[in-house]
Amino acid sequence: MNRYLYISGGAHALVLAWLLLGNVFATDPPQMQVADVTILSEADFAALTAPPTPEPVAEPVTPVVTPEPAPEPAPEPTPEPTPEPTPAPTPEPEPAPTPEPVPEPVPEPEPVPEPQPLPELVPEPTPVPAPLPEPEPIPVPPAPLPAPPPAPVAPTASLRPKARPADRVANTPVAPPDPNTERAEERVEAADPDAVSPDVAEELREATAPPETTTEIVTEADERFAPSESIRPQARPQRAAQAARPDPAPQPEAAQPDPDPISGADDAITSALAEALSAAPAPAAPSGPPMTSGEREALRLAVQACWVVDVGSEASSITVTVGFEMEQDGRVVPSSLKMVGASQGSAAAVQTAFQVARRAVLRCQGAEGYGLPAEKYDQWREIEMTFNPATMRLR
Repeated sequence: MNRYLYISGGAHALVLAWLLLGNVFATDPPQMQVADVTILSEADFAALTAPPTPEPVAEPVTPVVTPEPAPEPAPEPTPEPTPEPTPAPTPEPEPAPTPEPVPEPVPEPEPVPEPQPLPELVPEPTPVPAPLPEPEPIPVPPAPLPAPPPAPVAPTASLRPKARPADRVANTPVAPPDPNTERAEERVEAADPDAVSPDVAEELREATAPPETTTEIVTEADERFAPSESIRPQARPQRAAQAARPDPAPQPEAAQPDPDPISGADDAITSALAEALSAAPAPAAPSGPPMTSGEREALRLAVQACWVVDVGSEASSITVTVGFEMEQDGRVVPSSLKMVGASQGSAAAVQTAFQVARRAVLRCQGAEGYGLPAEKYDQWREIEMTFNPATMRLR
């Protein structure tokens, strides 16, 4: 308890000491320098700045000098006779300089004899190589004879030619005339001049059959010229070694009766009808307008938002194609999800990539399913999506 009192008392003492003695250690504020200012007018300022006027200098007084009288000129002295100059002595001529000795001529050097040209080297003749012996020709095996063209297959039964479709269209079709019916020969009689005029007599008309008509126009585009059956290709010709073998003697075969051509044609028609009836019906084409590219892209982006690829794993480099069915409300049928195809990789990596794609399809549909147009349900009822780490495609 006393310790806290000491601490509080000491703190209060420090605060009081700072209040009392705080200004003692403070530095004095700097003194401000004050200068006196005098206001002058323009005239006073001009008078102060004008140059000083020089004081006038007193001119010195020139003293007056009285001229003295000129002295008399002295008598001119008589000039003495000038002595004649003594002639200078003639200098002796200097001796002529000794001529320098003429240098002896330097003997010219003897000319160097020109080198004799070297004899030209005659190239040795190149030896001609001996001709190589011609290689023996390699025997070429004879080319196999071309296979004979297949013999034309004779029809088993002669079909009656089909009548040409009629060119006229009428509400009541008229059957064509029987081709087996014999036509009456047309007779041309000479005109009788005594006969009654055609204006008065009635024209005689023979009773003829009405022209052939039909209820619709048949075009030639409906005819199919493709063969109904394809001929089996001929077998390859046997090798020459096999052909060299002696053929076994042919054995006489028992004479077989020729099959009835009419019954053979009936059997072919019956087998064709049986195959057509037993074939599975082709799937019906989806009805309704096709999906636009914007709708397909929206579905792809919606699934891609939930598709998470583990970068660095083996499954991230595998492309998986997933197929599934859709309900009419835009939701996925979970039991219809299946793997249609996958790229090369281990079985574990392929299964991992398929499970990642399956979770993405189921997770992104939400509570209301994918917002696909209901009028195009036949187009998106079955969907195949390709999950490619580079680009994801939709079919």
